[in-house]
Amino acid sequence: MKKLTRYHKRIKLTYAAAAFLCCFLLLFLFNTSSFASGLDYYIVKIDGEAVGTSNNKEAAEQALADARIRLSKEAESIVYVDSKFTIDKEKRAFAKTDPAEELTDTIYTKLKEYTNLNYVQAIMLSSGTYSLTVDSQSTANRVLQTLLNQYDTEDEYDVRLNTQKDGSFTGMTYEFYDSLLMEQRIEEKMSQEGITKTAASNELHLLDSVGFVDTLEIRSVYTDSSAVLKGDAAVNEALENGSALGVVTATVATYDEEYYAPVEYIYDDSMYEGQNSTEREAVAGSRNVTARIININGEESEREILSQTVYEEPVAQIVRSGTMPPPTFVVPLDNCFLSSGFGYRWGSLHRGNDYACSYGEPIYASCPGTIEKAEDSGDGYGIQVLIRHDDHLETRYAHMSELACSVGDHVERYQVIGYAGSTGNSTGNHCHFEIIEDNVAIDPFVYLPGEGLDYYPGE
Repeated sequence: MKKLTRYHKRIKLTYAAAAFLCCFLLLFLFNTSSFASGLDYYIVKIDGEAVGTSNNKEAAEQALADARIRLSKEAESIVYVDSKFTIDKEKRAFAKTDPAEELTDTIYTKLKEYTNLNYVQAIMLSSGTYSLTVDSQSTANRVLQTLLNQYDTEDEYDVRLNTQKDGSFTGMTYEFYDSLLMEQRIEEKMSQEGITKTAASNELHLLDSVGFVDTLEIRSVYTDSSAVLKGDAAVNEALENGSALGVVTATVATYDEEYYAPVEYIYDDSMYEGQNSTEREAVAGSRNVTARIININGEESEREILSQTVYEEPVAQIVRSGTMPPPTFVVPLDNCFLSSGFGYRWGSLHRGNDYACSYGEPIYASCPGTIEKAEDSGDGYGIQVLIRHDDHLETRYAHMSELACSVGDHVERYQVIGYAGSTGNSTGNHCHFEIIEDNVAIDPFVYLPGEGLDYYPGE
């Protein structure tokens, strides 16, 4: 019984020692190894690679900032770090985190792999395809003011940049504000007209205002130092090419002018599409106009009439416009080539297209119609056929060797009407083809498919 009691005491002492040791180890691990149980856990990554951990997001961000500051101080300039930083949040039951100083050292070591001392932080002004990179915000401001001054002839406005911090980069916007001269004009107008400052300001700003085109963007960038301009060099570049950035000005002007009423159209289905005739000529009216004129880089882009006083009403022009689809024509032979086109040659007008071909080649109607002439009229065309297609259009086929139709016949497109030859004033086998619109021969390629042919050998 005595022996058993001693053994029992020994067991109790062993358990107590083990419990003490476990408590000590846990306390040590929590305090010295930074274990976190069931808490937020942050992994710092550079280009997707985990480089350190923290149980506090602000501490992780501070470690990243401290590492970049150390790099900058070593280089005596801001360095370019071509890498993507992320801080990913996770939940873990147990996770080892890095002490702040150790995390900073790890990030610093990794960032050194990405540094490029030829790169600097700069400011880019861009609009469309043009961009200008300058060394500082003050230079950017000077460039914008220089561009503005070219068109702000009354020195009414100043421009300044506003910044918004976004990590290591700086976002920028610009705004215009009244110069001292404009402030004086506002005060004078208030005194002279007895109106409020807001009313005076609004009236003056309506008369003259400035701005930049909507596409102008200003942002902080990292870029090669050789591409960055400073001081006068940046200003001179802006004066030479800065019009691409686009300065918009608006002025209000009052003037007398002649003006015209919108054209009035009468649509006529008895005329072909594209045919127009003037039924009544326009007569200008006169008026006094107050208009807001928008200019981009000194050139007018828009004019808005704010008010007008009409002295004399205009008379609108009336135009009759055709709506009837024109007929389709085709080249009247198959085996041929264009040997001469419509136009002047040897001092006279050649009124159609000549299609050279073999003797006896079939000639067919270019468009459905009625045969009006089928004979040799002794007028130099030799044996010819004239087809009436509608009230406006006829076609002529000349220098035939033989007829295959009679006056009064109705023919369809591609129906044979005769055969090629060289009768009349002709120097070889061919078909002379004319399209006649309202009794006037026109270039057949107005109606034929294709691009036509400029053929003036006599000119």
